[in-house]
Amino acid sequence: MSISVLPINGVDIRFVPGAWPMPDDLRASVSGRWAAMLEANPHIWDGRILGVSPPIMGDDGILRSEAREDAFSAFLTWREAGFPEMGIRNLFGSALVVSADGFLVLGVMGEDTANAGRIYPPGGSLEPRDVLEDRRVDVARSTEIELEEETGLKVADARLGNLIAVLDGPRVSIGRAFHFAASAEELLTEIRGNLDRQEHRELADVVAIRRASDAAGRGQVMAYTAELLDVWQDGKISL
Repeated sequence: MSISVLPINGVDIRFVPGAWPMPDDLRASVSGRWAAMLEANPHIWDGRILGVSPPIMGDDGILRSEAREDAFSAFLTWREAGFPEMGIRNLFGSALVVSADGFLVLGVMGEDTANAGRIYPPGGSLEPRDVLEDRRVDVARSTEIELEEETGLKVADARLGNLIAVLDGPRVSIGRAFHFAASAEELLTEIRGNLDRQEHRELADVVAIRRASDAAGRGQVMAYTAELLDVWQDGKISL
């Protein structure tokens, strides 16, 4: 399955009522699969997240979609089943932390999370808190919240860069570049200090890389992140 990386001008996602259109057999398997996952990792949570219809790119460069709410256990069941097509995409914000010396700073997920050992930008699935009163879903705010919660970095300290969508089958990453004046080493030191002060940290560590191969032995760089790095380093997109 090919991965597409493209600059966009924005997103327009509207929340609509109703659960995800999961096939009946998959829906019926959620409780059993969740019980098994919880036994394997009692630290995972079953909150509520948003999934979206396949986004459509307009002539104005805006990605448009509709969001529906469902359980995190339903998402993990869908993921474990290999993401069978059901008209839903896991769209999430990604904070692309760019250092002054040209590295991308990525998080290494902690062992207590549902993505243990995976490497990708700070961010997370959309949640009901991201739905505004007019039913618009605020992806930008979600991204900024996740950046500060996971790393301790302040959005106010960064220069905003470009908005990049990475389409990877059932995954859609909406990446906003945050350019910091600090070097990669300085950012790593600052983030690690913040992580050490967190009572419930999501990240085991952080890495600063230019290509996925730079993280060899540190964890699994997610395919959509590896493709983003390659396209960026090859000069096909600008962050």
